[in-house]
Amino acid sequence: MLRIAFASAVALSATELVAAVAPYLRVTRVVGLGAPVAVGKATEILRQFAATNDRPILIREGRFFLLHAPGGIIAAYRKCTHLGCTVPFSTEKDLFECPCHGSRYDKRTAVVLKSPAPKPLQLFHITQSQSGVLVVDTNPLNVIDRGQEWDDRYLEIREG
Repeated sequence: MLRIAFASAVALSATELVAAVAPYLRVTRVVGLGAPVAVGKATEILRQFAATNDRPILIREGRFFLLHAPGGIIAAYRKCTHLGCTVPFSTEKDLFECPCHGSRYDKRTAVVLKSPAPKPLQLFHITQSQSGVLVVDTNPLNVIDRGQEWDDRYLEIREG
């Protein structure tokens, strides 16, 4: 009887251990991030910026915001440069604010307004297809890192 009880306890413990570890062993596929994401034509996006006082456009599929930077359109990765938290846009404060440690970023250029973030939000590359549709390359290994000051050399899609 004791052997059966001991064997049952060991089997139950092994089952619980496998159930606790199994979710971490399976590969989680990230959908959207890393793939090219079509976001529409520049004229449509600029029209939407004009109607909303340049409010950033969230593209959930690719985990980025389209921003109306001075002179054009940029795509800012939603990952905080401090510790990697997802950064939302605060409509009340009219800026980006990281919920983890309070870093703040400008709504048009994504440069740091308040620390502890060490640098601005990273930018994704944007190209324009032959049909005029903007396509954002969401490969996190191919982002644009930049300094604290805004520089229009980071504009890949210009107005006008």
